[in-house]
Amino acid sequence: PIKTLLFLVAVFVLLAGTMLVTPSEGVKVGEFNFHMPTFDEMFLPEKVEYADVSEIIEQQFDIDSLAEMALEDGNAAGEIDTASYHALVESIHKIEINDEGRKNLAGFFQKLKSGQLTRIMHYGDSQLEGDRITAPFRNKLQSKYGGTGLGLRPAVQPYDFVFSAVQTNSDNWVRYPIYGNVDTLVQHKRYGVMGAFSRFAPLTFDSIPFQQNELYEAELSISKSNISYNRTREYKRMRLYYGNAKSPVTLQLFVSGELVFTEILKPDIDYAVVSYNLPDATDNVTFKFSGYDSPDVYGIDLVDTSGVIVDNIALRGSSGTIFTQADFKHSTKMYRDLNPGLFILQFGGNVMPYIKDQKAIDSYGRWFTSQIKRLKQSCPDAAVIVIGPSDMSTKNKDKYVTYDYLPAVVEALKQAALSTGSGYWDMYQAMGGYNSMPGWVNATPALAQPDYVHFSPRGSTLISNMFYNAFMLEYNNFLKSGE
Repeated sequence: PIKTLLFLVAVFVLLAGTMLVTPSEGVKVGEFNFHMPTFDEMFLPEKVEYADVSEIIEQQFDIDSLAEMALEDGNAAGEIDTASYHALVESIHKIEINDEGRKNLAGFFQKLKSGQLTRIMHYGDSQLEGDRITAPFRNKLQSKYGGTGLGLRPAVQPYDFVFSAVQTNSDNWVRYPIYGNVDTLVQHKRYGVMGAFSRFAPLTFDSIPFQQNELYEAELSISKSNISYNRTREYKRMRLYYGNAKSPVTLQLFVSGELVFTEILKPDIDYAVVSYNLPDATDNVTFKFSGYDSPDVYGIDLVDTSGVIVDNIALRGSSGTIFTQADFKHSTKMYRDLNPGLFILQFGGNVMPYIKDQKAIDSYGRWFTSQIKRLKQSCPDAAVIVIGPSDMSTKNKDKYVTYDYLPAVVEALKQAALSTGSGYWDMYQAMGGYNSMPGWVNATPALAQPDYVHFSPRGSTLISNMFYNAFMLEYNNFLKSGE
């Protein structure tokens, strides 16, 4: 017993000494950060206060249901009782916007009101992957204002799961992004508006004479998903955006296995579009390519000819600073063909692990401002709404806490938006603010994933509805103004 006691005392003394000499921020060993608890943490543990998000979650509603409520109350005109309306909209986290931004957004709302074909391009980071957040927003708008289809899609889908469609490609397709793991052999900046192009033949170079040595064939198919919203399952018009081929390429388009369209893709041009109106009730298409070279394929549009189009452009790992990196004239050509009325830019999360001081935050704010200005140069008539990052937790020893600089990044993005006449929707505050992510992770059922960064499918739908309510509140205010 004496030896056992002495051994335990020696262990306790050794651990106590280690606790004394270990810095509170830990010791970095490669990718691992070694921590020891302090004596205060051992005997007076600090309790981390997590935001109570239960009320935010429970009070969610669909703003479109207000008109239905009015009809149920016997109001044949569908007008909303003022007291009821104001009581409900008080719970909506509103879009922050100044007079200039409201005027810019009014142009888009006018198109929506008039029933014109209207496109929204929703850019974002990995929070959007698999059509999350975008899909419920698209479905609500298309159900209300018409429109079907998926919107703009990449020729190579880089993510494993896509809610709104099933896509397959032959093995010889390669995707070349302008961000992240950039292929240094690409000798130009003509990546298109999705931040990446795709090819099925090797890259070609202007410095090397092109030779027609090998015939390349490729295929890609896009079809409806049985778990998607019904309106995304019908395609009425196909457009393929391409360029940069060194020789003609034959394109064949099949619907349900039947050849419906053939086109020779032009060589030696930096940008072109192929368009075809699809047969009624098309829910699947197959593209077959054949040629001695591949075009750079910038995107494929599967949309309606009327109503609302909403693109989901998820850029995993991007901080939203790709727009000034791309060839301006080339991107502008594609934007003008797409004719977006509204850009939604949802970024900020990917800079959080790397932001170390206010100087870096200020720099990111300036960079993001320049991105908005570049988009406005390409599309002067389009409005912009910026959606800031969600709350994100980092593990501090055994606790999950909000990243130190996240509130400052939120503020920098808000200032970038307001200074450029754009709207700003603060997703961080909308979901509860500081230390709110654990409440979403621990909700039943879970509304966020165990990485304390990304929403679950259910949480994505909820946050999408929160933004939709804020968006439609602005639209309702526009209608009231009589502009």
